[in-house]
Amino acid sequence: MARPSFVVIPLVAAWLVGCVSDDEETAPPAVEPHACAPLELALPDGSCIRPGVPPDGCAEGFTHDGEYGCEVILPAETCPPGTMAVPGESACRPVMPCGSGAWGDLPVDAQSEYVDSGYLGMDSDGSARRPWTTIGQGYAAAAPGALIAVAEGSYMEDVVIDKPVRLWGVCPDKVEIAATGNTLGAIVINFASASGTEVGGVRLRGLADGILVSGAQDVVIDRVWVHETISRGIRFTRTLGTTGALVTGSLIERTREVGIFVGGADVTLEGTVVRGTLPRTTDQFGGRGVHINVACDDQGCDPTMPAHAVVRRSLLEQNQNTGLFLAGSDTTVEATVVRGTLPDGDLGTGVGMSVQVACDVGGGCHPTARANAQVRSSLVEQNHGVGLAVAGADATVEATVVRSTQPLVSDQTFGRGINVQDCEQVDGCDSIVRGAIAMRSSLVEENHDGGVVVFGSDATVETTVVRRTLPRASDQRAGDGITIQHPCTQAGCNPMVRSHAEVRNSLVEQMHSLGLRIISSDATLESSVVRRTLPRVDDGFYGDGVAVLSDSAPASATISNVRVEDSSRAGIANFGASVSIAGTHVQCAALMLDGEIYDGYSFVFEDRGGNTCGCPIANGICKSASAGLAPPDPIQ
Repeated sequence: MARPSFVVIPLVAAWLVGCVSDDEETAPPAVEPHACAPLELALPDGSCIRPGVPPDGCAEGFTHDGEYGCEVILPAETCPPGTMAVPGESACRPVMPCGSGAWGDLPVDAQSEYVDSGYLGMDSDGSARRPWTTIGQGYAAAAPGALIAVAEGSYMEDVVIDKPVRLWGVCPDKVEIAATGNTLGAIVINFASASGTEVGGVRLRGLADGILVSGAQDVVIDRVWVHETISRGIRFTRTLGTTGALVTGSLIERTREVGIFVGGADVTLEGTVVRGTLPRTTDQFGGRGVHINVACDDQGCDPTMPAHAVVRRSLLEQNQNTGLFLAGSDTTVEATVVRGTLPDGDLGTGVGMSVQVACDVGGGCHPTARANAQVRSSLVEQNHGVGLAVAGADATVEATVVRSTQPLVSDQTFGRGINVQDCEQVDGCDSIVRGAIAMRSSLVEENHDGGVVVFGSDATVETTVVRRTLPRASDQRAGDGITIQHPCTQAGCNPMVRSHAEVRNSLVEQMHSLGLRIISSDATLESSVVRRTLPRVDDGFYGDGVAVLSDSAPASATISNVRVEDSSRAGIANFGASVSIAGTHVQCAALMLDGEIYDGYSFVFEDRGGNTCGCPIANGICKSASAGLAPPDPIQ
């Protein structure tokens, strides 16, 4: 449709609907500023709010930044290969100390089977004096539940476990198991009969997965180092039955396709680093740090068999394509850092966290298999394209920082902090399945294009700070705080799919272009502050604190107990929409309220009382004016 250019015409003043007539006009009482504590925000009703992560709201391993977020305690530089640090540690360290002696600090006992590849005798019996020379020999001799103690050495073998044992090397720096490629992993833990198995203190590499677990439960993988595998680092599948495991204190780096894969299994990751995952050599697919999905096989995926995972106090960094990918399953992420995800080879996408419906490889999606992510007290930063992406799924974000998302390498677009969309925009999904996000006490800052962007979905944003969004790098446009609109692609927009959003007790500040953009959707803004909205960088247009646009479908906004301050253009801009205002102060804007007829829709401002406008303080009557302002474009 044709859009009007930016033309300044004489102002046409109009009272808000519901105001008194001209001869009854009286000035509202003067607004007396009230004192709030540092970093609290004064609202028009006299109350104060403190958005962002509260001072006591940072998780272990993080410190409060003194403003609205948390900083993680980690070394300044990426740790060298074979060393690691998790949130709360300021120096790199080995995965596990080696102790002293041939068996280090392993808890050996009379039932232990000893393995030492350096033993030259021909009389091995599994004792400390005459150890086995291969891990396979030690496993064959071990009673269920026994400890297999492995001394320093490189073991070129595949270890297949189908009974419960405790397989421990003296430490990963000294004990290496290299997969030969004759089985699916350097260590394979199969069937329910292997439930209760422990693996620790070893380094794994080679021509297969590092560790494969299927059909076994209560498996513990403790302080292992998996690296340079030709396939996935650690893989959990439901192929052979119910699978459950704990991975703790481990390092998975420079594996192929996926660092840790969870397919229909129940897995907890604690104190673990997944770093530098590479794509497959055959087709350059993948490079994901952690992949959590419903159970799948060669015939497709089963949406009735979701995975359940917990990722706690871990670090996912410098992986490719996606740091943490969640499809059709449930995951809790706590006190975890997802950062520096590198772009993939095609689109330049390096998403921090992706939460979506389950989809078959090369086929369709399962819209009923909604993913659900609970992200708490975590940090998502320096990823590419999108920090947190939600598509046809549910996410709850609490006390979390999403920061400094970089643009796509391919075309320098995107760089969004949080992107929530309907399922239809996922490859292979032909159904309209809404996404949903609930944010509380979080900080979204210094991203590009948009801080929080919602397409055809539902959002609740409470006690959250969205600030300092930068323009798109490709054209120096956008740079909005929060966008609520119908879904749009290069092919056009779908006005039949509306977004719904509620923003409460929040701060949106220092945006380029628009503070809040609401297009063909419905939004409620309550007890919040929108301030310091700057014009668009490339041409100086816009700079509206709140802009509401009916673009082929009606838009509406309900604004109550809100301060809109220091807007370069309009405090509240209404383009053919319905905007209801109560108890709101609009302060120091070039135009306090602007209303424009657009696309055949008349604008309506409903005055529900208690509104004031003015500069330097908002102590006058609010009037709307029409200045021929250009409306914002929907974003893709």
